[in-house]
Amino acid sequence: MNDILTARCIDINTPYCPCILADLNNCVHCSRLRGEDICDCDWAGICIYYEKYWQKKEVGDTKAKARTQIETEFEICEQISADIFKISIPVTSIFASMLKKIGSFIFIKLIEDPDYFFFPVGIMKVGTENLEVIIEKVGPKSKRIFGEKQKICVKGPYYNGILGQPWIEHVSYGKIILIAGGMGQAPAISIAEHLLTNHNIVTAIIAPGQSQVFAKEDLEKMGCEVFSVCSIRRVGIPMLKDLILTEPKPDLIVSAGPDEQHYGIIDAMKNVNVNLPMAATNNATMCCGEGICGSCKKVMHNGVMIPTCKLQTSFNQFKDNV
Repeated sequence: MNDILTARCIDINTPYCPCILADLNNCVHCSRLRGEDICDCDWAGICIYYEKYWQKKEVGDTKAKARTQIETEFEICEQISADIFKISIPVTSIFASMLKKIGSFIFIKLIEDPDYFFFPVGIMKVGTENLEVIIEKVGPKSKRIFGEKQKICVKGPYYNGILGQPWIEHVSYGKIILIAGGMGQAPAISIAEHLLTNHNIVTAIIAPGQSQVFAKEDLEKMGCEVFSVCSIRRVGIPMLKDLILTEPKPDLIVSAGPDEQHYGIIDAMKNVNVNLPMAATNNATMCCGEGICGSCKKVMHNGVMIPTCKLQTSFNQFKDNV
């Protein structure tokens, strides 16, 4: 597989396209919906411009579709460490089905809090009518929901929690190495589930980070070979180098963890002169999830700044990797 992905909006050809950026003449994909005179997109699907200005008018709807918001009450399933909790969130079956796509995440807050208390949370498991997520109390937003009141507002779905999703979605009968450190263990479970569904062989290297190892049992039950190590940097990366050089070579590397881990894996591949596709969890700061606020923007090698809550690309295309 090619290790370069063309940047593409994660919401394209979904019910959320055209989105509010198209309303504001700032579409990240369509040049016509950015106020330009020439159409120069490479999208082979249904034309976004057509959907915005012609198709929608037929039904009298020119507004972008809003994300779903539901009110619910969560339950703490397990306290993993002093500040890290596994919680279960009851939702409707329709809402749960919308979050089965890899890379899905939600925004949550207490019902009575203003909208600027929303914070993003990645999905670990999706049930028929519930979600399981891991939340770390790291600031006023996340600490807030663990007070006396546990009634929360959940908003979603959002889909760009993993960069390099096309590789995960399309690889089959392949050899995959999954590296998960700390809180990255949570999305690693849903990633592994998808990879195994497509008949891939998954070898996982997991480490506790600032928490503890909590994904080992789930991954082993799925059928992954799991190596639990004390540190990704000290033990996991050297182990990864050996696995990369073992024939047959891996078809895909997946890094679930902090950006420092992503960089370490890229450097490890460079050190052994192996260039493999790498999918990675998206750790950008997010406030709105709609490409409006600018908090998640990063500069790519071509100098273009993109909102990483909306644009699907590969992690190694960011200028920070230089």
